[in-house]
Amino acid sequence: MSLPPSQSSEAKRSSPPILPSEQLTSKLAQLRALILAVETGKGIALTAIVCIELLAVQMMADWWLDFSRATRGLLFLVQFAIFNAILFRYVFLPRFRPPEDEDLALRVECAHPELASRLISAIQLAKPGALSPGAAPSFALSTIEQTEALTASMDFGQWVDRRPLKKLACAGAAVLLLAAGGFYASRAVSIALLQRAFLANVEVPRKTRITFITGELTVGRGDAVLLEAAIEGIHPSRGTLIVSGQGKKDSELEILALSTDRSKFARTLENIQEDFSYQIRLNDAVSPIYPVHVVPRPAANPPECEVVPPIYTGLKPAKRSPGDLSLLAGSRLKIRALATKDLKSATLVLVGIEERRALAVDPARPREILAELSIPAKGLTGFSLELEDQNGMKSAAGTVYRVDILPDKPPQARITWPERKEELLTRLATLVIGFDVTDDFAIGKVALKYRVSSVEAGAEKSLEMNLGDSSNRFRRRHEWALSSFQPALSEGTVIEYWIEAEDNNNVTGPGIGRSDHQIARIVSESDKRSDLLNRAGDSMGVLGDITADQEKLNRSLGTLILEKTGPQP
Repeated sequence: MSLPPSQSSEAKRSSPPILPSEQLTSKLAQLRALILAVETGKGIALTAIVCIELLAVQMMADWWLDFSRATRGLLFLVQFAIFNAILFRYVFLPRFRPPEDEDLALRVECAHPELASRLISAIQLAKPGALSPGAAPSFALSTIEQTEALTASMDFGQWVDRRPLKKLACAGAAVLLLAAGGFYASRAVSIALLQRAFLANVEVPRKTRITFITGELTVGRGDAVLLEAAIEGIHPSRGTLIVSGQGKKDSELEILALSTDRSKFARTLENIQEDFSYQIRLNDAVSPIYPVHVVPRPAANPPECEVVPPIYTGLKPAKRSPGDLSLLAGSRLKIRALATKDLKSATLVLVGIEERRALAVDPARPREILAELSIPAKGLTGFSLELEDQNGMKSAAGTVYRVDILPDKPPQARITWPERKEELLTRLATLVIGFDVTDDFAIGKVALKYRVSSVEAGAEKSLEMNLGDSSNRFRRRHEWALSSFQPALSEGTVIEYWIEAEDNNNVTGPGIGRSDHQIARIVSESDKRSDLLNRAGDSMGVLGDITADQEKLNRSLGTLILEKTGPQP
């Protein structure tokens, strides 16, 4: 007999809720944790196997092919993606979507058919609203109690297949051991390859390792290029230099070890005219490809030279050819030249005195070269220009322009009178001294220098002459009254005198010129008369000799005439 609807609703409202079985819930939770642990272990083992193998393959390929850093970066990203895909599939995804109780119950019932759907029913009947209205809860409670009794001694985890995990764990351990053993055995190579796999900027290890190479170069057109390399490890006696030009077939040239050092190799390429790239191979070592850029070197056109003579010469500035630079010491040489390229810097090299002077470069006129130098008294033999363009290319060895230094000669002074080097004079006599002084440009000062043996122990004295309007020549007769000496000169006194002249060279001078020294000796009047008589006698003797020679010449001439004409009839 069924209850009326009002009584049925009241019975439903009064039915107590069916609580899930703590025993079943705990067993299913343990089963879920076991399943997740197995999947996590499989994921970790599989990740280790795949990533170690991929890493080993990459390291071997890198050792063979020498991957660029970009290629290694791409391979690193691929491995990182695979690593994360495996972890996500076996570790993270199961935890994000763990198996529900109903699914676990079905798996347990498949392993234990004797449960006859009781486990799934016990799980479902404990859910809110599982019983239909008016159903008696005693049935559900009875089912749960029976299920608890049947499963009390059951191990839900027995049906979980752990063999794949064990296989993967064994395989992972084997791979890890093999990888560790191989890495240790080849650590000299493997450490560097592992660093490269993680994008470190190290070279691929080889039996022969290139430790130095010339690298990228910028050279001047027409230059010789020296390409060098140094190695470690096995030392071959020769290697290969591969030269590649634009639009040309690669050239393989031999590069030899130096006789003084077998670890160094060098090859010179002469007269380079265009860009090229090169690579050096030594045993199993292969260098990167390096470019060589060929650019014209900066040069200077023949300079324009202007010579500014020293002011004291009175000469005007004049233009000079760079091939005709015979310059007076103390002159200033102005140099102007134009470069073939815009310049960053310029240097004036002074040859002979080994001096270098940096020249200012005007940014508004970067090709103009201006220099000025003073000509020293000696040492300078020429000059040249060293240039550097705005790309850092320096000029080739420049032309050395020769400079010949003309010294300002000192004045030439000579005594024209008296003619004899030694004169005998009385103390009241007047010594007439004639002299002639000449100079290249202008005379600055002329003085009569003398020493008197009886005055101040022969100290040097000076009488300066009035030059007047003279410039580069000065001729004069000076009457020197010996009676003016105070105290008076005594007999036997010796006067040594000479002419000394200075030019007006205020740059490298002054130049000083001196005449020969002459002697004036103070004697008595009788000694002077004897000297005059002797000189007169010498003069008469000379005249007699001249007369005799003239007579002999006349006789010889007459005889010669008679011989030519013959006897007269």
